[in-house]
Amino acid sequence: MSHVVATKNGKNFVLLDPAERSKRYGRQMKHGNLTPTQLSYRSGYLDARKDNAKAFCHNNGIKYKGKK
Repeated sequence: MSHVVATKNGKNFVLLDPAERSKRYGRQMKHGNLTPTQLSYRSGYLDARKDNAKAFCHNNGIKYKGKK
């Protein structure tokens, strides 16, 4: 669940949990308008989440149900 946090300067920003951040990154990659650096960061973040999910499923004897 996301949280809005205020800094000492009075600026507000939103902290997202990993699931919300992944959803946001996927949406941004789909619609484009990203620099090559932003695109590579977002794709790396999503790949890392996928790798961690596969490792968790393997270690706990669960069948991985994600996209291959």
